[in-house]
Amino acid sequence: MTSPASWTRGARLRAVAWSVLANALLGSLVGLAWVGGTAFGHGALPVLFAHLALVSTCASLAALPGLVLALLALVVSSPRALGWIAATLWTAFLFLLYADTVIYGLFRYHVNGMVWNVLTTPGAEDAVAIDAWTWGRAALGAVVVFALQLALWRRAFARAGRAEQGSAPRRALRWTGALLLAVIVAEKGLFAWADLARERSVTALAGMFPLYQRLTVGKLASRVFGMELAARPEVDLAGGGILLQYPLDPPRVDPNGARPNVLLIVVDSLRSDMLAPETMPRTVEFARGARTFENHLSGGNATRYGIFSIVYGLHGAYWKPVVEEHAPPVLVTTLQQAGYDLRVYSGPSQNYPEFRSTCWVTMEAKVEDRLVAVRGTQDKIAAKIDGDREVVLRFERWMAERASAPKDAAKPPFFAFALLDAPHGSYAWPRDEATWFEPVAASVDYLQLARSPSRAEIEPVWNMYRNAVRWSDVNIGRMLDALAAAGELDDTLVVITGDHGEEFFEHGFFGHTSNFTAEQTQVTFVLGGPGVPPGREPRPTSHVDLAPTILGRLGVDPATRERWSTGLDLLAPVERRARAIASWDELALQIDPDPAAGGGGLLRIPIEGHKGLIEAYDFGWKRPADEDAFVRAHAAEVARLALECRRFLR
Repeated sequence: MTSPASWTRGARLRAVAWSVLANALLGSLVGLAWVGGTAFGHGALPVLFAHLALVSTCASLAALPGLVLALLALVVSSPRALGWIAATLWTAFLFLLYADTVIYGLFRYHVNGMVWNVLTTPGAEDAVAIDAWTWGRAALGAVVVFALQLALWRRAFARAGRAEQGSAPRRALRWTGALLLAVIVAEKGLFAWADLARERSVTALAGMFPLYQRLTVGKLASRVFGMELAARPEVDLAGGGILLQYPLDPPRVDPNGARPNVLLIVVDSLRSDMLAPETMPRTVEFARGARTFENHLSGGNATRYGIFSIVYGLHGAYWKPVVEEHAPPVLVTTLQQAGYDLRVYSGPSQNYPEFRSTCWVTMEAKVEDRLVAVRGTQDKIAAKIDGDREVVLRFERWMAERASAPKDAAKPPFFAFALLDAPHGSYAWPRDEATWFEPVAASVDYLQLARSPSRAEIEPVWNMYRNAVRWSDVNIGRMLDALAAAGELDDTLVVITGDHGEEFFEHGFFGHTSNFTAEQTQVTFVLGGPGVPPGREPRPTSHVDLAPTILGRLGVDPATRERWSTGLDLLAPVERRARAIASWDELALQIDPDPAAGGGGLLRIPIEGHKGLIEAYDFGWKRPADEDAFVRAHAAEVARLALECRRFLR
């Protein structure tokens, strides 16, 4: 590609403009995956809005690389150099769009702060296992797109050169740009109208598109045109407080109270229906003499919020200020003051999520994590298996050491946290030893799962998950055996639970972190030990209830509970309650059905009020017919949640 005399600065800018328009169109083709499979409901407006918003969003996203390229075009005179830069920028642009469609296809959210946290936090690589075949396809696709971008640039370069010699190419550029601008104006106007008219079949679709900018004219309509607009239910859970004041008062144990051991076993991604003889026979056996909580919710749909809520006894809205201030949980500090020997065993790193600097910040020396070195993708799967084995081995050795101590030696009570990682993500178990459920896939193909897989394609992955749970149950059995062999079982509060659940497209989603349905948030929860009546508990309970329950057994006055927790006592549950579930930048409030007032549902609440309105869903993750009415009917529960989420802020 040589530089003709016509390759002026204006020609370079026109070439950039053509490349922006071309890639806005290509981005729209890639982004059809956001729209595909969406149930638009009745009428043409939602369909029209979705496709206008698709083009509008891709054009808006293309503006940033286009601006960078335009600035470079002012100083780079070589069309060849500018072409290679343009091809690199636009390939990265389309690759990120495609990656976002894959994430959206699996989880129904976009590249956001949580995804960035995974990419930038040390130790996060343990949580993500993408096989070489997937990376290879991505690399091949990037090469093909790069070659296409070079060809597009040559065409844009040629058009820009012809524009120097005639007006037709310039008019074509102007008309194409004007048409794109008209699409953007029409889409924003349609959204603004739907927002005023409470047409949720349109406004609800905005979440399909990354970084979508909502245009609302409510204040203008009220002030300028005098329109009477009904007040919308909304809440700002963040309040104005950003500094912690936690606890308000520390819990005080009874100096003469009981001192049971505590063994907290958390199985990653353990949904509630896994507690069955075929998947967890050892846990089912233990549960016969323990208490099974049949309506138990995790504190979140992700690991950070599930474990945070269970250790701190706080709603997940407190996660970010706790991380910023490295505030330790009162459960841990109180047990330390009571003379407990504390241990943490975890195959994956406790740096991601940031538990080492939060949950375990006052006991870092007792944290044994990242027990197996991780290198390639296959190594990560093997590391899950060997890491869980190592967790069990270290717990067994510790129990043996306690059992071999001189009988007249003082033996402090212990608190042990053990994280079993096998059912997370890649669903690992030792295939050469046993496979309980078949057929199984060779690996999790995320690209296939992101494209509306059939039940036949889902079943092998579902069986992988069940095999991983069955393997975890084997390890739970070994830990219970070690506890019994050491003579500690009868003196230990044993908790077996999950940090969150796992969905397999029951509601159109995969994995976790994407919605608040039972598959992602309702977890197995078994509690046994001294003072725990065996049986089944059907009343609603939550992870935030465990810390108050443990400290209650140590003689902490329950009247002081609200000074250091937002939970209740698991052994004294209420008949009905609204339970909070956390995600990255939002909370859900699960409203239990009321026989007198009708069915319950879920309220999806942004932690910061400016990020959107409260949305309502039924338990099948469908929007109710009269969404505003459902939100208004539960305004009192939302107000209580807002107060709870500000209680420990100042």
